[in-house]
Amino acid sequence: MDSTSDTSFDQLLVNLGEASQEKTIHHMDGETLIESGQSKTDLFVIQSGRVKITTPQGSELILTGPTIVGEQSLLTGRETNAKVQCIGNVSSTQLTPEKFWTYIQNETKGPEILKTLNRLQSDRLRNRFHSKPYIALVAHDGRKDDLVEVANKFSDYLSHQPLLSTKHTGDRMQNDVGLNISRVVHSGPTGGDQEVGTLVVEGLVQAVLFFPDPLTAQPHFMDVGALQRVCDVCHIPMASNKGSGIHLLKSLSLSEHTSS
Repeated sequence: MDSTSDTSFDQLLVNLGEASQEKTIHHMDGETLIESGQSKTDLFVIQSGRVKITTPQGSELILTGPTIVGEQSLLTGRETNAKVQCIGNVSSTQLTPEKFWTYIQNETKGPEILKTLNRLQSDRLRNRFHSKPYIALVAHDGRKDDLVEVANKFSDYLSHQPLLSTKHTGDRMQNDVGLNISRVVHSGPTGGDQEVGTLVVEGLVQAVLFFPDPLTAQPHFMDVGALQRVCDVCHIPMASNKGSGIHLLKSLSLSEHTSS
């Protein structure tokens, strides 16, 4: 689910595929497509599979093909500031900077391709990497089993949503529920709750399931309270236990079913 999953983006993928005129390349799990700090990189059109973008701050973004990576360095001429790796098997085509700019200058589709690619870059610079706002899934250690239980009840719905989670909770969601997390931030004690709050303020989160452990003292309890206040200020629904989590996800899933 890319930030620009619309007709113009779909056409961009078609046009870039025509521009490449290269055979499809098959990449292995863990293969690095782009290293942070590269002075120049190809533009990768990811046809299928998933790639992980690791930011300079250590957060992870997961994009599912069809999508594009490498546009920022290509358009700005600056060094890459993130690392891109394959998750599982990935298929792609590639355009070198020279081939890309030659195509842009010589083809009638060039200006429209450049416009759409610049819009993609603009969205991503504003942290918009996915087509819909995230559902945040976070729980303290003593409440992770509760969140796993709730997520299992709504796994069909959640599997079609972009999900945001902290590192350790995200691992449980993937291993115990089989959910793919679209955006992984640091664990709570190392600033993950603050990162979730920032994304809420930026309008990138539609709902938060945050299950704190009320019986265990937390070294980052100030961050926990701050996230709750941010959700209140931004009018973002937040569930803090198994009962409210079930009701929130039931409401979200029914709302989506009604509107579709």
